[in-house]
Amino acid sequence: MKDNRIVFLLNQGRWQQDQELIRGLKAWQHYPLLLEAYETIDEGALFQSWVHGPGHIHRVLLLSALIGWREALGEEDLRQLFRAASYHDVGRTFDGFDIYHGARSALRLAELTGQEGENLVELKAAVTAHSRPDRDMEPVVASFQPKDYPHALELTRLLKDADNLDRVRLGDLNPKFLRHESARDLTGFAKRLFQLHQEKP
Repeated sequence: MKDNRIVFLLNQGRWQQDQELIRGLKAWQHYPLLLEAYETIDEGALFQSWVHGPGHIHRVLLLSALIGWREALGEEDLRQLFRAASYHDVGRTFDGFDIYHGARSALRLAELTGQEGENLVELKAAVTAHSRPDRDMEPVVASFQPKDYPHALELTRLLKDADNLDRVRLGDLNPKFLRHESARDLTGFAKRLFQLHQEKP
C-alpha cells in the first residue's frame, strides 16, 4: 500500500462532515475486504497519470465500497466489484476520450486477478462495457454470454457508478446519469474526497 493516501486517510484522516459515514464504513463487516483490495492491488500494472492513474483507482475503490455497503452486496460480489475497480483502466495508453480502453483492460484481467470461468467472464464484460456509452452497455455485456446476465449487468452498473463519481476530478459529474440512488447520495462526498485526497499530508 505504498503511497496510498486513501488508506492513510482512512486510518488517520480528518473527515469533517463525513466522519460518521467513514466510521460506519469501518464498522461494516466487509470493510476488511476493502483493505485487502488495497493491500493486494498490483500498483505497477496501473496506468500512470494524474487523471486515470493510481489516485483515481484508489478513490474508485473507496467509492465502490461505499456503494457496495449501501447496496448490501455479499462478499463475493464485493470482491468482484473491487477487482473490476482496481483494473478497469489498465488498458489505457493516454488520458483522452477512448471508448475501447475497457476492452484492452479486459485482456489483462486473467493475469492480474487470477480469476477464471464465470467470474472472469463477468469481469471482462463489466470492464469492457465501463468505457462504452450506456446505450452500448447491455449489448456489450450480452456479447460475453455470461450465464447470469442480470448479475453481470449489475456488476457493470456498479462499476460505472463508482467510476463516474470520480468524474468530480474533471468537473463534469452529472448525478442524473448515475444508475443507483446510493451513488447519487455520494456526489457530495465524492467532491470532498477528491479535495481531501489532493491536500498535502
